[in-house]
Amino acid sequence: MPAERIRFEAGNIDGAAKQIIHFLEDTANGRDVIYFHGWNGRGASTVLNEVVEQLRSSSGFEHTRAAWGLEKVIHTDFSPWQSKRALQKAIAAELELPQEVMAFFDEYDEEDDFDGVKESARGAISHVTNAIMKELSDCRFLVVLNNWRGRYIDLWDVGVPVIRQLSKRVLWSSRGRFWTHATEEHGEENVEKLAGLRDVAIFADLLYYNSYEAVVDSIRHTLYAEAEEVAKYTGVPGPDMSPKIVMECILYMALIGNNVRNISWEHHASNYWVCDGIIKDEINGGRSKWEIADALCRNVNLDLCVWCAETIREVLIAEQQSCINRWVSFIYENSKEVQVPSQATSFFWTAAGQSINHSGTRTLEAIMSEHLERSSNLRVIHLSHCSFSFSSPPFLSCSDLRFLLLDHCKDKDDAQKYHGEEKECHLHSQCHSQDGGACFQNLWVLDLSYTDWYCLLSKDMLDLMANLRELNVKGVSNRSMSHLHHCSGAGSNSRRLLKLRVVAEPNNEDENNGVDGGKNQEVSPVVASFPDLSSWHILKTIVLDGCGDLEQVGCNALPLSLESFSLISNVPSKVKKISFQGHTKLKILVLRGLFDILVELDMSGTTIKTLDLSEVQAKSLRRLFLLGCEKLNAIRWQWKEEDEMMWLEALCIDTTTQAASTWNREDNKSYKQEEATRREDASETMHGNGRAVTSGSNYYYVSLSDPRLFRSLVHHRHDKGLHVEISSTGGRRGSSSQGISNGACSSSGGKKQVRAANLHKSAASNLYADAIVSIFNSKMSQAGGADRDEASVSMSILHCPPAPRYPPDLGHCYISIQDETQTKQETRGTTLPSFVHKDAKTLHLHDSLSITSLPGPAPAAESLVWNKLQWCRLERCPNIEGAVFTAPSSIRADGYDTYFSSLQTLWASQLLMARYIWDLSTPYLGAFSFARLKLLHIDSCPRLAHVLPLYTSIKFGCRYLETLEIVCCGELREIFASSSDMEPHHQEPRSFPRLKRIYLYDLPMLQHICGGHSRMYAPKLKTVKIRGCWSLKRLPAVRRALRGSTPPLPTVECEKDWWDSLQWDGEEAGHHPSHYKPTHSAYYKKALLRTSVLR
Repeated sequence: MPAERIRFEAGNIDGAAKQIIHFLEDTANGRDVIYFHGWNGRGASTVLNEVVEQLRSSSGFEHTRAAWGLEKVIHTDFSPWQSKRALQKAIAAELELPQEVMAFFDEYDEEDDFDGVKESARGAISHVTNAIMKELSDCRFLVVLNNWRGRYIDLWDVGVPVIRQLSKRVLWSSRGRFWTHATEEHGEENVEKLAGLRDVAIFADLLYYNSYEAVVDSIRHTLYAEAEEVAKYTGVPGPDMSPKIVMECILYMALIGNNVRNISWEHHASNYWVCDGIIKDEINGGRSKWEIADALCRNVNLDLCVWCAETIREVLIAEQQSCINRWVSFIYENSKEVQVPSQATSFFWTAAGQSINHSGTRTLEAIMSEHLERSSNLRVIHLSHCSFSFSSPPFLSCSDLRFLLLDHCKDKDDAQKYHGEEKECHLHSQCHSQDGGACFQNLWVLDLSYTDWYCLLSKDMLDLMANLRELNVKGVSNRSMSHLHHCSGAGSNSRRLLKLRVVAEPNNEDENNGVDGGKNQEVSPVVASFPDLSSWHILKTIVLDGCGDLEQVGCNALPLSLESFSLISNVPSKVKKISFQGHTKLKILVLRGLFDILVELDMSGTTIKTLDLSEVQAKSLRRLFLLGCEKLNAIRWQWKEEDEMMWLEALCIDTTTQAASTWNREDNKSYKQEEATRREDASETMHGNGRAVTSGSNYYYVSLSDPRLFRSLVHHRHDKGLHVEISSTGGRRGSSSQGISNGACSSSGGKKQVRAANLHKSAASNLYADAIVSIFNSKMSQAGGADRDEASVSMSILHCPPAPRYPPDLGHCYISIQDETQTKQETRGTTLPSFVHKDAKTLHLHDSLSITSLPGPAPAAESLVWNKLQWCRLERCPNIEGAVFTAPSSIRADGYDTYFSSLQTLWASQLLMARYIWDLSTPYLGAFSFARLKLLHIDSCPRLAHVLPLYTSIKFGCRYLETLEIVCCGELREIFASSSDMEPHHQEPRSFPRLKRIYLYDLPMLQHICGGHSRMYAPKLKTVKIRGCWSLKRLPAVRRALRGSTPPLPTVECEKDWWDSLQWDGEEAGHHPSHYKPTHSAYYKKALLRTSVLR
């Protein structure tokens, strides 16, 4: 339904505000969303501000509020538009909601920071929505919204119940502060399209029955009201910022833009205002003129359309009188009627067309060179499509020049005898010989756009421009980079340049050919490396656009003062390596475009918060370094599909160290690496194999102060498999275990090394610890020859066997999470990257407070089958609850996924809260799940209920199991859970064809080894050691009835009372006490008192 249109006449801001309030007083009109368009877009936001001020005033409109029953006036201003969350926060602040509600914004913003959500995409918070809804549901209110987004926002989304019948209404506009958008949007017929209206649009008309002077005065009043509003929102107090200064800046754009159409106000508006002298430094020295100009740019529309500019020029006649002689702009066609006034400070010349003739050249020189006394005060010069002598430019004597822009300008002496380096030397000598190059000595901004005046980029000329703050070079192919090479390096440290912007054109072979088809004499060589700007000690911003020939951007060529770097390439770039290592002030990195052969990106030591690679096509990226990035919260990747993966060979991230102390620039080393290298301790290294793990490029090192950064690594893979170790920085608090030693890896090339110490705790503290130690020590001392291997295996209760050795190309991954600076508990938990469960061949998790499961709460699409994992060691992780390994949230359609099919060693110790090692509710699992498991060791897991499922569908599960060790698990009832409900005597015995050793200690609640499969068959069983398992009533059958040869009897070390209480199926079933050789120690259960101790 189209919006209703309402018009009223008003000659000023106050009159328009009263008209709107009068409209609002009519509570029967039933309009809940009211849009105000102002006077053709002008003054809208100022009128809305006045409406709020009048409604909130203590006098004058009390009757209005009483008649309407208005209880709250909520005013929010968005310039520019940010996000729905920011709008919701502004409304919540207006309502003065409690601190516990406002705290949600910090909490959710922090979560979105780690999720990599852009500011503009952050939505409303449901908790705050409910709080706002509750606050406003029982009162009548008016929301006044200045919305620069350009279309209506449904405030229901942020919690504002807009209901017309209950006088809950919204008054809004998207106009004001000279923000009138493009010409085609001024018309009333486009208002609905722009605003997305539902109810009513109000338009203000001037009192046209008044005189022309009165109408002009009304428009002038409106413009100054907007200027006052703009000045207020800049946050700069007067007199450094005032409506007069704002109007002068707006008038500058309106007057100059009348003749010049190719001005980039977005890039240069603040430069023009400062260089011309409109904006000056703050009187008290607080803000510089550049900061003040930037604040103004953020709060005013820089895209004045022709209609707006014409209105401003027509209305501000009086102001023009003092400015028209200062700001001169014209094109060649009307140049005969224009002269440069003596008080001129800005001069803009544009040729009528793109062709340049000698007549235009003579005119330009006549205007400037022949009237030097008139042009000597010029501070801004903008020449477009002009031709003049580069050796003797017409502005050479302009000693006060601050801004010089040359667009498509040509040297009229270009065809003379000088070429190449000889020509540039000639131009340079000519510039110096005339007035000593006075026009360049005080330059602040130089912009060369499609103008091949390379002499200005020479070292001597840049040294002459001692005050140059900003250098922009556009469309000059590769020549600009080659000249920057010549002007860099030692001796250039006096440069005051703050911003460098180079926009290059793609290489075109035709450009190197002359008109006759021959080669030009001036062909610049391809520049593959970035120029050495390391001595430009205050350079803060570098923008490179289209510099496709660069092959490397090296950290040693960049200044340490760098804060922002942009590299954009819309054609395939040749960049292979980008490094900002050690640039501790770098906060912003913009990479955009095609970087198909980029292999390495090093951000180590920077202070970047979000590494945004979402607009980068970098299929060949293999090495990413983010060591010492203490502020890093997230990495945004370019994912075209949800299941797309990033395959990296080397990934190094460290957010636990301060950026300033991370890198030694001289040695190109991490200080953490140096410290780890200096440590001379006897601790074992990764996976307990007694040696440091080294590799060439296949290594991952992730040390995080906040595990939420793992969310950025969920889709990463390693194609050759990984050794994975996970722990916490510094190990456990208050524990004798030292956890891990420092570890690091460097991107400096050569051998990469990761060190860690796995310090094993002594035997689990339990009732039988002394007996276990004495038995094993005795066994080891008596062992010899072939028996020694058997003794070594028995020692596995104390020591986990080392990880298997793999080919050198296997990757190594060390993950460390800093528990000392734990953030508040997350509801989602810590999720490890995909490469952990998809690519890990060995996994060692120890001494971590952050890990609650492996790999943590995972997306539904993750299979979590762990089918590459062969060796797994888990210890001292007190916060693992429920299952150690996260069960998949979805299974295959046929229901028979295979899990842990390659796992050979599973060693778990001191998981105090774990209930299962792995569990899955469905009984339908792949037949080869756990098929290769050889060693299963569990100790000191007091809440463990069962270890693994061994369902009927897992036909080949544990077929290779040789050693079963369970120690001190007080609540363990069964080791292998079963899905069968059949009576034991109706079941086929569960076969363990290679089981040789069973060690069970202090398991008072253990009833079955195989759960429902209480009948077991272990034909190769050799040794059984059982203590403190008083609820266990059965041992495996070791031979079948009526079979052939008789193997040696397996030995059983146990308590005699327990042995006497065992249950047997009989000789015919192959399950009889005569099939074992029992031995009983001198230790028995202590006899209990048979009478009460009470008297």
